[in-house]
Formats: sequence, C-alpha cells, structure tokens
Amino acid sequence: MKKFFLGALALVFLTVISCKDAANKAEEAADTAEEAVEEVAEKVEEAAEEVAEKVEEAVDGVPSFDNKEVQDYVNKYEEYMAAYKKAAESKDMTAFAELGQQGQALGTAAQEIAGKLSGDDAKKWTDYMTASAAKMQEYAKAMTQQ
Repeated sequence: MKKFFLGALALVFLTVISCKDAANKAEEAADTAEEAVEEVAEKVEEAAEEVAEKVEEAVDGVPSFDNKEVQDYVNKYEEYMAAYKKAAESKDMTAFAELGQQGQALGTAAQEIAGKLSGDDAKKWTDYMTASAAKMQEYAKAMTQQ
C-alpha cells in the first residue's frame, strides 16, 4: 500500500509540475501573441496614416512636400490657380492681366524651387505641375469660349 501511495503521490507531483510548465508556456505564448498584436497594430496604424495622406492628396490634388519653401510655393500656386479660374469663368480681363504679373513671379520662383527638391519631392513636383498645367489650359480654354 505504501508503494501505491508513494507512486500516486509522485504522479500528483509530476502532474502539478507539468501543469505549472504548461501554464508558464501558455503565459509566454500569450505574451508573445500580445507583442505580435501590438506590432501589427502599429504597422496598420502607419499604413492607415499613409493611405489617409495619399487620399487627401488625391482629393485635394495638392501633395505635401518635405521642404517648407516648396510647400509654401505650392500653396501660393493653388491660390493663384483659384484666382485664375475665377477670372476665366467671369471673363474678367482686368483680373486676368493682374494675374499675368503674379504668374511671372511664380514662374521665377518655380525655377528656384526646382533646385531644392529631393528625389521623392521631385516626382511629386513633376506630377503636380503637370496636372496643374492641364488645369490652367482648361481654364484658359473656358475663357476664350463664348
């Protein structure tokens, strides 16, 4: 009977120790899973921010630039294009003449800005200016139509 009791007691100890090991392993797995979930959440958040920025650019048509001077120029150019559109739609030749001087100043500034572009900003700049030129042609065309 003693042997049976000692054998059963040893079995209970082994079971308890095994359960503790299993509990520790489960705890470690939960910690690892939690870390993985946090990493994925961070990556998803970063991706969401990038997508939001690209959507905003697509909606506005105005990219954001790293260089503050370039961004300021683009903002001024957007204001110029809005005034140009308004003058073209209303066929206001006086306003259109005044915009000519502003356009020349912006053209000169564009040449200076072009030398300050980084690689990524250079592509954004080219795409933006191409799209803007197309818009300006549409506005001018609207002005000449009767």
